[in-house]
Amino acid sequence: MPAAISIHNLSVTYFPGKSNEVKALSNATLDIYSGEFIIFFGPSGCGKSTLLYTIAGLERPTEGEVVVQNLTLHDLKNKELEYYHQFTTGMVFQAFHLIPSLSVEKNILLPQIAVGGKRKERQAEAERLMKYFGVYEQRGKLPNELSGGQQQRVAICRSLINDPEIIFADEPVGNLDSKSAQDVLALIQELNIKQKKTIILVTHDPSHLDIADRVFFMKDGKIINTKENPNKRHITPGELAAAPAPPKTNLELVSTSFTKEGAFGLEGMLLDYTAKEIVAEALTGFTAEEINRIEQYVKSYLTDVKAKPSTLQEYLNEDYMTANGLALNKRSAKRLTTLLTHTAKEMRDLHDRVISKHKKKPNYAAELRYYLLGTFDVSLRNTEAIDAMDAVIKDRINDRTDRKGAQAMFELPISRGGVGLRKRVARKMAKHLDVVLLARYRVEKKAKKI
Repeated sequence: MPAAISIHNLSVTYFPGKSNEVKALSNATLDIYSGEFIIFFGPSGCGKSTLLYTIAGLERPTEGEVVVQNLTLHDLKNKELEYYHQFTTGMVFQAFHLIPSLSVEKNILLPQIAVGGKRKERQAEAERLMKYFGVYEQRGKLPNELSGGQQQRVAICRSLINDPEIIFADEPVGNLDSKSAQDVLALIQELNIKQKKTIILVTHDPSHLDIADRVFFMKDGKIINTKENPNKRHITPGELAAAPAPPKTNLELVSTSFTKEGAFGLEGMLLDYTAKEIVAEALTGFTAEEINRIEQYVKSYLTDVKAKPSTLQEYLNEDYMTANGLALNKRSAKRLTTLLTHTAKEMRDLHDRVISKHKKKPNYAAELRYYLLGTFDVSLRNTEAIDAMDAVIKDRINDRTDRKGAQAMFELPISRGGVGLRKRVARKMAKHLDVVLLARYRVEKKAKKI
């Protein structure tokens, strides 16, 4: 059977030939057959979305070619590419991209209106899709009146209104709770099984992998492995899918020690753990456990001058298919390693130059001021502001004020005895000063222990 989609030596490079050149995709070659459910899997920045968008005709390749149903995409004229987007493919994004001022029904009808579909026929098709995907009762509502799962169902309806043969789904459940995610995945899977749509889905969640016919594993812009699933898992809407069982976490191991009488204590611990995981993921993209491992590397770098940055970089870049590693691409791993190790080195140097000598050196506050002003690229030309900043630093070191107090004085106008910094800079500077002082405290504690 001939391939419906053929990709040959596909590469995508941003800013080619410049100092900030980025190779997002490198020599990708693969065939996808009609009616297949395909997953592109890998960590953030691995090139999976770039590959998807290039096949979808939303990204132009630097090298290589994409052939879809005997059409070479980069040879298509604007009108031909427009037809390809309207009738051959449908797109579902992580963000729903619904027009907030239009009703559910009108959002779904937009692609049909754009191609001049007959009113009666497009209305009938929209109603059929809304009933099929369970959003018919919400047809008159605005998007912000719906849950995330409902909005994504509407987005899927919109992608199907022109009856495309290929559906592209870029992290379609990334913004949904677990139940809504399984419902949406079940509906996408149903499109593949019952309607024989070709599905290409991008995800970084390993629990989704066994619903696909084939999985292409990606890292650093390259396809590094391919896996076939002879026995695909079928997802039942409304039920949590049974993901492959991961190794027991520390929390699960601890919970086995609790009796029924200790359930309340475990519930509280679960709440703390859940909150920590949510915050860590939302703010950094890492789990709390991954952040903890990074912290251990930074601690060793703070205390051991012989610690090698390459150790941290290897961990950050280590393959996600092994037991360890965060599977960041090389560029991100190097950038994060440089940032962390540079900060740690600055703190070590600062301790050696200033903090460890502050009892003997009367101008320690001035040296800390130079460091802080240099770090945040701030110039103080007013002697009153300089004196005020030195006073704040001395007060903070001697615990006569806290971070909020330091921030308030950094922000206070010079005319009122403050430093006169912008609010954002004042907040960052007060926070950074605390980090420096924490390093001093830890090193001094270690010295006393010895």
